[in-house]
Amino acid sequence: MVGWSASGTNYGVAVGRVANGSGSGVALGYLANGYNYGAAVGREADGSANGAAMGYRANGAVTGVAVGVWANGYDNGVAVGNMATGSVYGAAVGRQANGYESGAAVGRNANGANSGAALGYLANGYFLGAAVGRNANGANSGAALGYWANGTNSGAAIGREANGSVSGAALGYLANGSTYGAAVGLAANGAISGVAMGDTADGTNFGAAVGASANGYNSGVALGYGADGYNYGVAVGRNANGAQTNVAIGAGANAQGGVQRIAIGNNVTNTLDDTVRIRGKLYLDGATGGIYTNVGGFGSSDWGLKAFTIDHPLDPENKILRHFCLEGPQVWNVYAGNVQLVNGQATVQLPDYYSALNRVGSEIYSLTPIGGAFPVGVKQKVQGNRFVIVAKQDGEVSWTIKVLRNDPGCLEDLRRRPVEQMKSE
Repeated sequence: MVGWSASGTNYGVAVGRVANGSGSGVALGYLANGYNYGAAVGREADGSANGAAMGYRANGAVTGVAVGVWANGYDNGVAVGNMATGSVYGAAVGRQANGYESGAAVGRNANGANSGAALGYLANGYFLGAAVGRNANGANSGAALGYWANGTNSGAAIGREANGSVSGAALGYLANGSTYGAAVGLAANGAISGVAMGDTADGTNFGAAVGASANGYNSGVALGYGADGYNYGVAVGRNANGAQTNVAIGAGANAQGGVQRIAIGNNVTNTLDDTVRIRGKLYLDGATGGIYTNVGGFGSSDWGLKAFTIDHPLDPENKILRHFCLEGPQVWNVYAGNVQLVNGQATVQLPDYYSALNRVGSEIYSLTPIGGAFPVGVKQKVQGNRFVIVAKQDGEVSWTIKVLRNDPGCLEDLRRRPVEQMKSE
């Protein structure tokens, strides 16, 4: 015992005024306390009860360790650094680092308190969170990796200033997946339940955007570089534009500027609302092959008139021309042409596939003399993909044949879609 009122009783060591090393402890410094198997070095340091403390007012009492001015490792904690706090099973390394209550913090002002983990200056992994990087924030069960990354409130963020707070996920510099969103890429934004993948892609507010500069903001969908499906639109393809409730599929396809427009195909532009424009031919393969519309008016409105629409041949810039289909309960093929009678007779050659495609014997013949009336008729009906016309004089005859289709595809279609059918079927 060295010092006024120093106490080293019961195998202890005490050096300094009012130092206490009693009970097999060691105390060095004014008011240092190493009582009960503890060790304390420094003014008012406290390492009592199996603890260790080094530094002015350092506190490692109750099996703790504290090194540094005002360091606090009380109750099985570890604290290293000026004013570091690792008390209650925590660990803290760095000035004012805080790993209180089962947390871990490394770095100046890092905060991993309440079972969190923080590594870096001002990193915050408070309450079951994890944060790595200067100013990274993974508090409240979040995870953040990177300078100013923010994964607070069950979020995840990786990258400088990435933001995945409130159950979101963000990967990349300035990526933002906050509030249940997901964002991957430089400045990608999938905030508010959106999804964004690609540099500056924007799927904010329930949208989805995949591709650099893709825009699916406000419940839109955009897939491809520069694709724009903003505000309930859909765009698939590089620079496709289906913004404002429209749909564009194909590189450079453009349906924006109105409502409910659809453009399909590379560089196809649709400028008419409630219409579809498709580049190339449209093939219906499988199912019933039917085209259904809802036009109102007659019956159940499940069927509409079938038509084709083309640019008007006399005014293609300003008008369209629409022709409608001839309809009936049977499926007919039509063949027509003109033939010259020689010695009062002519043989008409039909296509090689005629007999394979059609029901031979179901033909309806129409013959019209040209240049004047004279009797004309069919001498021989279709056999071997040809038929014979006869008259009592030579002349030109216009002929037409209607014949029922009989190929397997047609028969199967008619089986699936009979002429009369119950609505419940």
